[in-house]
Amino acid sequence: MPEGLRRKRRAALLLYGGVFLSLLLTAGWAEISPGKLLQSLGQSAAFALRFFPPSAEHLPQFLRALLETVVMALWGSFLATFLAVPLAFLGARNVTGGGVPYLLARGVMDLLRGLPELVLALVFVAAIGLGPLPGILALALHTAGVVGKLLSEAIETVDPAQVEAVRATGAHPLLVVAYGIWPQVAPMFSSVTLYHFEVNVRSATVLGLVGAGGIGFELMQTVRAFRFGDAATVILLILVAVFTIDKLSARLRQALV
Repeated sequence: MPEGLRRKRRAALLLYGGVFLSLLLTAGWAEISPGKLLQSLGQSAAFALRFFPPSAEHLPQFLRALLETVVMALWGSFLATFLAVPLAFLGARNVTGGGVPYLLARGVMDLLRGLPELVLALVFVAAIGLGPLPGILALALHTAGVVGKLLSEAIETVDPAQVEAVRATGAHPLLVVAYGIWPQVAPMFSSVTLYHFEVNVRSATVLGLVGAGGIGFELMQTVRAFRFGDAATVILLILVAVFTIDKLSARLRQALV
């Protein structure tokens, strides 16, 4: 057997063995046992029956909250693009050549990606108050970090020949970016932005649980008040909205790529 293949097999055995050993050692901390799992599943199934049948009594109110959630995701994604694009170009080594702007942009993107939307939403709710605006700001900042990182990596892999061809005409550096780099990364940027709009719809639902508005806030209120029929309606609306947006976004991405 070739030595390279042996090394790969040993590395794979060490990796899978390490993961399996970690699971065994942490099973007690995680309270994982076949009996407890079966008991928990049975209790959860019995509790889930309390959510049926769904109630349509407050359906108009829930639909407005669902629309608010989609608007939060839309504005969060829209504002994120204005932060992500300049950060991405500053964080691309082949554009800035490294140095302080490159390091600062990379640091900002790492910071924004490292802060979960839920943490940002808690901070903004405490600073601004309840409502959709804290959720929009939280989504915008986190999404800017993620999209900016992906876009900067795409910029660093563009075909340099096309960039040099535009630069050879004596074009201004901004025109080199506009006609040499952007056409190569625009399809990917559109696809990633649409995908993160889908993600933000789901994230906006969770942010409502901490007072950032939207359908998540309604879900929290109905569960706290033990209105399980209304809670079932909210959950169904969330599932339908996420499924519909995912399908529409997937078709748009296919059309753009």
